[in-house]
Amino acid sequence: MSEVSEAYGALAVLFSAAAFLGAIVSIIYQAKQTRAMNEEIRSSIHKDLTLHSIEDETLMHCWQPPSEPCTLAEARQHMFCNLIYRLWLADYVVGRTTQEATSIILKNHFKGEVARRHWRIMGRQWISWAKANANRRDREFVALTQQVYETAVAAGPPTEEDSYFLPAQS
Repeated sequence: MSEVSEAYGALAVLFSAAAFLGAIVSIIYQAKQTRAMNEEIRSSIHKDLTLHSIEDETLMHCWQPPSEPCTLAEARQHMFCNLIYRLWLADYVVGRTTQEATSIILKNHFKGEVARRHWRIMGRQWISWAKANANRRDREFVALTQQVYETAVAAGPPTEEDSYFLPAQS
């Protein structure tokens, strides 16, 4: 009888250890989910602030001044490019997209004049931010962006903004 109780005792210890390990894994998963949810909320707030600013000229002055002089229309374009870029950054950081897929997206993005102008002006700030940031994936994404941008510039001139679309047919 004592041998049977010892066997059940050992089995109970194994089940308890498995349950404890399961609880730890669950807590870690919940912490990751909470971080992701907080980032989604923060991103949503940033998007709302940016879109309100783009719509209302007076709110554009609430952000930092541009790194170099530009028209209000160009500043709006930079802010919108920044929203696009932050979306791609978030997708990369959480693993929704790979480095190869991101490289393709950025290569197409930097075919255009507006995207190149945005990165030429804002890229230094993104690079400084990434160097100061503790997140390795953030740094990888910004470094990849700089590399793809430099390759695009070396490949030749961008598609000019005025030639993105055909004129409207009457």
